[in-house]
Amino acid sequence: MTESKFTRAETKVVLTYRVLQHWRTPVFRRLASWPGIRFLALHGGDFPGTKAVNGKQLTGFEHRELATIRFDLARDDNAIPMPLCPSLPIHLFRERPDVILSEGGSNLFNNFLVFAYAGLTRTPVVWWTLGELRGSQALSRSQRLFRWLVRQMESRATALLGYSSIALEYFDRCGFPKERQFRAVNCVDTDHVLRATEASLGRADALRREYGLEGKRVLLFVGALIPPKRLEDLIHAYAALSPRHPDLRLLIVGGGSHRAALEREVAGLDIEGVIFAGQVIDDIHAYFELGDIFVLPGLGGLAISEAMAHGLPVLATEADGCEVDLVEEGANGYLLPVGDRQALEARLDQILSDPELLAQMSAHSRWVIEHRYNIHSYMENVVAAIDYARSAGAKRAGGVATSGSDR
Repeated sequence: MTESKFTRAETKVVLTYRVLQHWRTPVFRRLASWPGIRFLALHGGDFPGTKAVNGKQLTGFEHRELATIRFDLARDDNAIPMPLCPSLPIHLFRERPDVILSEGGSNLFNNFLVFAYAGLTRTPVVWWTLGELRGSQALSRSQRLFRWLVRQMESRATALLGYSSIALEYFDRCGFPKERQFRAVNCVDTDHVLRATEASLGRADALRREYGLEGKRVLLFVGALIPPKRLEDLIHAYAALSPRHPDLRLLIVGGGSHRAALEREVAGLDIEGVIFAGQVIDDIHAYFELGDIFVLPGLGGLAISEAMAHGLPVLATEADGCEVDLVEEGANGYLLPVGDRQALEARLDQILSDPELLAQMSAHSRWVIEHRYNIHSYMENVVAAIDYARSAGAKRAGGVATSGSDR
């Protein structure tokens, strides 16, 4: 772990987030234990029936759930749960953070309050965002207004922290100065995954027997079962591949509103070997051990790094941007056009037909996680953005920056 650059004084960081999902909490625990940082998370309440719910084990860091007014912002064929926490400014005035680490556009309503407070107190803000996804389609009037509001906030942020190289390209298109841009490639706590892998082997063997996967090769999907994941594309590719690869199975891990429609899709194609395992959290490492190839045919992101830590090749389309950093074309997987079922089928067939290629891709996925993109590189860049924001904020306020070295 690299120490914070601020050595003369503790940096008080307040995070403002919609909800603290279980997959993000390892990052918050690491921030709370980072030398030179005092950390507090302020967040909203659950949105029942959606992915926007707080994790069950919010331990290892200080946090407060604020009274929440809930809104759903329509976007394409999906709705974004968006909270408004009226007491947020009171908590910010009480805490007086040195830096605010703010979730991006998905927390838009609370960010009005964040920037109002930041403007009054001259507190630096780190805007944490995926930027703008590739292939964005024409926007409706309300979506254009949303994007304009987000852009105004981004322009006022002290530092811009993106999930990927795609986010940096977006920052460049907006004309934001390079020195304000930081990239923390979106990933899970890879240390935890690598530790848990060996411990999960016994459970994986039991699951393999339970699902009848002994001697089978498995295409794996892990994520929410919602339309933007485009699981129909994967199901159709599997249906086409099954006759050529009779030992192949498709394992779909996750819950969501779209499950019944997907089950009807499978029934309509009259195919066997598709397993819907439901939502899994505690046992998820064992399920990743069942896979041979991980496929993400639609939106997502974090599951890519988790699959790679388990040594799986990855086939992805346009996820949250991290795919362009994590997936090296032909080395540990492929990036495919959205909705191109034939391309998905062809690449899967190529890997399944070449055991040596599959083994090489598996090894390279693990190498990328161990040596290039992991929780350590992630945290170092998050902290670098915080350090920059505090230094820039101190200069703006006419104070002396306490940074020990240049960025």
